Amino acid sequence: MQCALEAIWARLYMEVDGARFERRGDLVLALYPPFPIPQCNGPWIVEDTQSAVAAMAGAIAEVEAAGAWPWVQTRSGHVRTRRAAAELGLTHSELVPGMVLQPGELVEPSGLAVEVDLIATTEVDATNEILATCFDAPKELFDRFCGVCTAVDEASWYVARVADEVVATALGVTIDRVTGVFNVATAPEHRGRGYGAALTARVVQDGFHGGATLAFLQSSDIGHSVYRRLGFRDVEEYRLLTRPAPTETTPAG
Repeated sequence: MQCALEAIWARLYMEVDGARFERRGDLVLALYPPFPIPQCNGPWIVEDTQSAVAAMAGAIAEVEAAGAWPWVQTRSGHVRTRRAAAELGLTHSELVPGMVLQPGELVEPSGLAVEVDLIATTEVDATNEILATCFDAPKELFDRFCGVCTAVDEASWYVARVADEVVATALGVTIDRVTGVFNVATAPEHRGRGYGAALTARVVQDGFHGGATLAFLQSSDIGHSVYRRLGFRDVEEYRLLTRPAPTETTPAG
């Protein structure tokens, strides 16, 4: 999963002017300050080595010098680099389960009154509004990012429609026979009706029909049970580390 995640992000960053996604020994530096979202700016720890620890402080300083808020992505068992990140003041932690699914394991949702298809040009603006609301970020960021996605041949952007209204969206990217599921988002007023599940299933189905042998995603808290019902299983524990927000207090000890 980690190799596929790196390959897909590297492909997307390749299309963004000024973005950097660089492998540096046992970590990867992602840097694109105009997109201030976790994982987009900071080191991804690939292996929990002293080399990664030594390089991490410089990578964080590089992100901050570029005017971005740094996040560190760690994986299961990365005790050494998590400790080092805490010593650098990155004490806020968010769990992001890594989940996978193979052909034959998908439990397709049924009985949903929803249409899932590739996005139409006329739906982009409304869909980016949904993304901005769900990810609590300016819509202009998604206007820029999703414009990049449409330029990537390996990417497919989907929407769910009810009565011709876009109610949810998801992105699929397939590289080296692995399909990644990203940006699954449902408008708040339409949640709890299975639209995210329907979209995820369609991304996975199209990936497998195109020859993919694995599908993966990084789950949010709200989506984890949904993905489990579809047949995804946890295989990795990513933790995103950053500095506490000014209103946060770091617990003693």
